[in-house]
Amino acid sequence: MSSQFVTLSKNSPEFESYLLGTFSSDKRALPVQSLNVNSSSETVTFKIVPLSEVERPPWTVVMVKALKVRSFLLLLVPLFLILTKNIVDRTIRDSLVTVISTVGLIFGFISVNLRNDFLDHIKGIDRIFENSGSRSIQNGWLSAIQVKNFSTLFLILSLVCSVPVIFAFPQVSIVMVVAVGVGLWAQFKKQNSFKYQIGGEVALFLLFGPLLTIGYQLSMGADYDPESFWLGCVWGWGVLFVVHLKNFKNILASSQAGFTNTINWLGFDSARRFLAFWWLAFVAMNLAYHYFFAGVYWGFYLSVVVLLVSSSFISKLKNISSPVGSELRQVYRHGLTLFLITIGLWVFECLWYLLT
Repeated sequence: MSSQFVTLSKNSPEFESYLLGTFSSDKRALPVQSLNVNSSSETVTFKIVPLSEVERPPWTVVMVKALKVRSFLLLLVPLFLILTKNIVDRTIRDSLVTVISTVGLIFGFISVNLRNDFLDHIKGIDRIFENSGSRSIQNGWLSAIQVKNFSTLFLILSLVCSVPVIFAFPQVSIVMVVAVGVGLWAQFKKQNSFKYQIGGEVALFLLFGPLLTIGYQLSMGADYDPESFWLGCVWGWGVLFVVHLKNFKNILASSQAGFTNTINWLGFDSARRFLAFWWLAFVAMNLAYHYFFAGVYWGFYLSVVVLLVSSSFISKLKNISSPVGSELRQVYRHGLTLFLITIGLWVFECLWYLLT
């Protein structure tokens, strides 16, 4: 069967069904062109192909892509840091509940990843950025409604895991209520999602920062302490660096599509200085955390190494002259590598604590 092309406007009654993939049970509507995204005059051209003709890799590859397995570092690293801290301090009261809590957080993270993919497809950001998202919807491997349903399933599994944790350590419920409130606002808002608001990145800071580290510590039966809070603040700040860096890479296309975030609001020149400040502030916060709560020598030498390898990144930010071209992608890759080096050293430090 030959492929067909259908162009629909946002006002068309069939628009949503094609976008969600509910228009047919044996066909996929692949978005090949999206115009005036994020506006009332948006139009999308779909390529209609039978499911049997969709080029789909093995299901293991589809799941790895759809779940964005590489992004699990943003969750697993802070969990490892808190786990290491409490093992060294010998404050874990219930190992089984700790395991259940870990599994529940992983399920919750998967739900957020899938929901994020769904929303970015609906909003259009993954339809205009070829390298954005998992591409599982845009390639026709999964329909948007399937991704949304999987997100809901993993959210339910995450909530089920939270029940024994709350029964074992009721103090976790306070953090959980706040986290659920922030998460509902951030991920399930139909209009003006946090990703498209100036300063909306604060939701990510809270969810991947202090709320995550404090909640995980309490779920082990350990008491709240300032170290878990500050560790979360440092980590949340680092996560936002990655978010700002990605937004900087997409600054021109995002502006043209009408997406608003802190980087777009600042503009290209100010965003360069903002990124440099954010990274140097992350290094300074990491040093301060080590000075007050961890090893002073580890913090000093780690910061020296990071500052040395940061010089070329700062230089690239200073010298980049245009928001288009390969320079922008090089800055993104360099900044991401710098972040990975830093967390690699931090993980190595924690392994050293465990072994000694």
